[in-house]
Parts: sequence; structure tokens; C-alpha cells
Amino acid sequence: MTDIWQLREGERLDDLVRDGMKIIQRTDQFCFSMDSVLLAHYVNIRAKDRIVDLGTGTGVIALLLSALGARHITALEINPVMAELAKRNVEGNHREDYIQVIHCDYTKANALFPSGYFQSVVVNPPYREVGTGNTNSEPGKALACHELGASLRDVFQAAQYLLAYGGRLTMVHRADRLGDLIAIGREYHMEVKRLRLVHARPGHTASRILLEWRYGGHPEVTVDPPLFLHNPDGSYTEEVLAIYGKGKQNE
Repeated sequence: MTDIWQLREGERLDDLVRDGMKIIQRTDQFCFSMDSVLLAHYVNIRAKDRIVDLGTGTGVIALLLSALGARHITALEINPVMAELAKRNVEGNHREDYIQVIHCDYTKANALFPSGYFQSVVVNPPYREVGTGNTNSEPGKALACHELGASLRDVFQAAQYLLAYGGRLTMVHRADRLGDLIAIGREYHMEVKRLRLVHARPGHTASRILLEWRYGGHPEVTVDPPLFLHNPDGSYTEEVLAIYGKGKQNE
């Protein structure tokens, strides 16, 4: 029997901490960041919900959601290299009963699922519009960072189709795109219900934002307390350590 964790050229094995899970990543592809971890922990998980992860990459968000109680997760990925990697990670962590990985373009999800099939959509989309910032020379990384395969409008359009009315869309994005996130969401009848600004440390402006929309929701939003990643001395805050499942930081 083939060892799932047997690494191939250019691969590395990382520890996800939660439930003793591991994850294979490739140095020539986009490797997950803290953003994915924060997003997974921001999702309002209900055990019976059907959840779809748009652009799953290595499968990290789907895996973390399964550790946090989700039981019906579909993970979609357009990059065939990453889709295959996500499948290996799901199998290696024995999450096949909870997670199904599908290699597909989620902007064409209407060919795979009936409208309103899911109660929850989760996405860590490309942050940069085409023509802004430096585009990575590695195609896989460029696709993950710039809106080459899916624009922000494409994300909302896919979510609107996939979500049942009243369903939730949860996303992490750049804080400086908050205006676009609210305005474009409303074009697709998505109303922000919760948001949380993420700061590197106290005194710094927010760099990321976590948001939850409700499809067909009313215009009333709860602004959660800010999340600080680091203490003034550079160490992780207790909240971040708890998110990573590490408790108090060892001296």
C-alpha cells in the first residue's frame, strides 16, 4: 500500500496541529497562510450544513473545518496540481467521510450542483485585481494571488448560485477592499452580517478583514472586536495561539 505521506520532489510536510493533522505543500505552488486558519475559525459551523470551499488549494480550510465540527464539506479547486494535492491531504488525514474534493472551475458550478444546494460558502479568494501589484512568475502562485481565474464579482455570483436563500458566505480579504466587498456583495443580494478587522499588532492599521454575509439578509451588521496577531514584543497573542491550538506560548 502506498504511503500517502511519501513526499515527491518539491513537496514538504507541515503540521496542522488540530486533531494531529498533517498537510503536504509544494514550494512551486501557493502555500497557505494564517489567513486560511483565521477564516476557518470565523465560520459559523452547523453540523448539518452542506459547506462548499471555493478554491480549496491544499485543502487546508476544509480540513480545519472538519476538525471544528463540519461534516459535509465539498472542496472545489481549478488547479489540477492543487486538486490532486488536496485529495492526498484528505486521504492522509482520513477525512474522506467529511470532505469531497472536486477538480473544477467554481465559476461554472452550475454544471455540477443545483441552485441553492449549500447552506454555507467559504472562500479565501485572490486578493489582487489584475494589473495591480507584482504578478508571481509561478503560474500556480499567480492564480492564487491575482484575480486571473475569478474576479470578486465571480466569487459573489458563484456564492449566490450555490447558496440556499438565507445561507452564509464567509470570506477573508484585504481590509482596504472593504468598500468593494460591501458594494459588490449587495449587487448579488449579499448583506454583511458580521465583520472583524485583523491587525498585525496594537497601533497598526488593519491589514485583513473577516466577513460573513447572509444571502437575502437585512442591512444590519455586527462589528466584532479587533483581532490582534502579535503582542508589542512580536510574540503571538493568546487568541492566536488558542486558534492554533497551542494554548499559552512556551517561554
